[in-house]
Amino acid sequence: MRIRPAVVEDAAALARVYVDSWRDAYAGLLPDMVLVGMSDVRQAAAWARELQHESAGATLVAEDESGVFGLSTVGPARAASKAFLEGGEIYRLYVEPGRQNEGAGRALMEASFAWMARRGHGAAIVWVLDGNPARFFYEALGGVRLGERPERFGGADIREIAYGWRDLRAAVR
Repeated sequence: MRIRPAVVEDAAALARVYVDSWRDAYAGLLPDMVLVGMSDVRQAAAWARELQHESAGATLVAEDESGVFGLSTVGPARAASKAFLEGGEIYRLYVEPGRQNEGAGRALMEASFAWMARRGHGAAIVWVLDGNPARFFYEALGGVRLGERPERFGGADIREIAYGWRDLRAAVR
């Protein structure tokens, strides 16, 4: 397995990982119509546009001889996150459901932390849906629960939890 920056040619693979991960992780947490309505084709087009115009952030991929099977998108903390922590933010972290628990999530987190540290961010934050078991993954990696926020998504009321790392140098070690 290796971690590298995503390129536009990865758009279809990123879309597949994204859609499959959403359908797996968010079943029962988000409305079925949202998950069923997702399209690899639409997502691939969105990924291609995003990768062509990435400026402040980056998308990293986990791949092996079978291709791309994980992704992380990272950048400066957005305004809503800065209320909890100044630094960088992991906007997305997804690993194909059949490839989880192989170390790709940890490798993507470490690469994301390193990316932020190289750009002067001393801390990091990530948001996760309250019912998503991934929150235990963030806790196992030393993430501290910073707070929560209500959101409305696809006609449903949801709650997101913020996890943070106040010292990226320690987190990378």
